[in-house]
Amino acid sequence: MSDAATFEAVREEIAYAYDNTVFFRRHMEELGLRPEDIRDAADFQRIAPTSKVHYRRNYPAGVLAQGYHLNSPNVMRFQSSGTSGDRLNSAIMSYDLARRQATGLGVNRRFDELWQPGSRPRICRFAPPNCSDVECATGFSSMEDRILPDGTLVLTVAHDLLATPEWQIVKALDEIESYQPDLLVVDPTHFAFLTRWARRLDRKITSPRRLHTVCGYTLMTRVARRQIEEFMGLDTPIGDMIGMSELGYLGFECHLGQRHINNRDFYVEFVQDGKPVEDGRTGELYVTTIDDGLIPRVRYATGDHFTPLGSPCACGSELPVVRVEGRATHMVRLSDGRIVTPAAVDVAVGPAPWMDLYKLEQDSTGACSFRYIPNAKARPDDVTALEARLVETLTPNRVHVEAVDYISSERSGKFQPCLSHISAEGV
Repeated sequence: MSDAATFEAVREEIAYAYDNTVFFRRHMEELGLRPEDIRDAADFQRIAPTSKVHYRRNYPAGVLAQGYHLNSPNVMRFQSSGTSGDRLNSAIMSYDLARRQATGLGVNRRFDELWQPGSRPRICRFAPPNCSDVECATGFSSMEDRILPDGTLVLTVAHDLLATPEWQIVKALDEIESYQPDLLVVDPTHFAFLTRWARRLDRKITSPRRLHTVCGYTLMTRVARRQIEEFMGLDTPIGDMIGMSELGYLGFECHLGQRHINNRDFYVEFVQDGKPVEDGRTGELYVTTIDDGLIPRVRYATGDHFTPLGSPCACGSELPVVRVEGRATHMVRLSDGRIVTPAAVDVAVGPAPWMDLYKLEQDSTGACSFRYIPNAKARPDDVTALEARLVETLTPNRVHVEAVDYISSERSGKFQPCLSHISAEGV
């Protein structure tokens, strides 16, 4: 789709949302705008961004398009994990979700075999319980209790990841073996934890079918990726998904390891201080849905930051290449005014074969604590080198490095590798 055609589709989405949703009509009227006032990209920026807060307050009646309700055919309901606060209830048409997924996965040739005509991949999910879509996803529920309408089997895990007992791990491994999936949809930190346990128990994670792995929900650290690749083998296709529960696939990792953003099913903007950023600069992702009849969103501020790279990818996809930086609430704010993204922290850490897990946390004074769980390969020189890299990255703020044997998950059940109380409190 050309830029002109894409923007015309955006104008149609604005008009549709204005005519059919109570919230967006009111949003435009408060700005003194009507759909016909939006003629080009400059006009488009006159529309104030919308956010989770708007959709949380107005759900469902204010954001569902006229003529739809939550029990309409093909409507799928979701609840977010609550990463940035309260959980967000939302809904999406099943065919819109499938279309966005197909666009995302289409950048990675290693996933093509999953979508042969007439095939329906068998899926197992291993992710934080708040991301499960199953209220009974406890260790005491049966497999049948945890199979979603689309056939996805949700595996059980404790809300506090590292507190998951051995019997529950064995149950998850047994269920993968029994269900014989084609696709594992996982949180990378959770799945790395499962591979560590499988190695300890001398178990494999295999299927008679060729296994593929989609990672999402949290930032895929180099530490987690190393563990997954070492355990599953490089022949297992692994892809990092960019997504949100209320929108589905916003992008995916191609077979060459680059992340591509889905600008076919969404109109995307990268914004800093209210203005579009240039290629190579970091900005918050705003998305406008295209042809979403159920809950159209216009200039929806995702809270996720990316750096658009501007260069084409040798994989052949025309979807733009981006670098994932992390959530706004997780950005480390230094006393000299600079911001260090979770991705920059992860670069400083690297794949670190001598550690299993880490978390950098900035307190309200600005001081940073880096806790990590070492493994048998840890050596004093490794720690010294890491301390030097972290000091270089986080100066002038103080950083304390400490080896521990336990790190808790967040309230949402997710395990975030980088947190900042200063950024979180500033939202």
